[in-house]
Amino acid sequence: MLEAERAGAKALVAFMDDWPRHGKEWEALRKVQADEAHNCSMVGEMLKRSGTAYSHATGEFYDKALAIKEPRERIAFLIKGLNWALREFEQALPRIGREDVRSLFEGMHKRHRRSIATCEALLNNNQE
Repeated sequence: MLEAERAGAKALVAFMDDWPRHGKEWEALRKVQADEAHNCSMVGEMLKRSGTAYSHATGEFYDKALAIKEPRERIAFLIKGLNWALREFEQALPRIGREDVRSLFEGMHKRHRRSIATCEALLNNNQE
């Protein structure tokens, strides 16, 4: 999950370049990117505290996302990735026994829902 979050955070930096800097789309994507980066930080810190070794790799979503060139298609692909993460959280949450870990993943789930709503609004507001 950490690699997937890292891939999303990195892809969003590139996606932001598709839009005028500090425009409404750029600002919206910047908030989504900040959530993805926050998620990476939180998961990494949790793994460090538990003494668990973890990868510093970036998930395959990144390369797939950058292969898409049209800005609206990139956002649609991002929504698919965020929905994938939601499903992963929903499957994992009932099995998580530690309260601190469950709380972390519940927060990530909430941020992903918010990010999906933001991205869907961008697509709906920018229909050609």
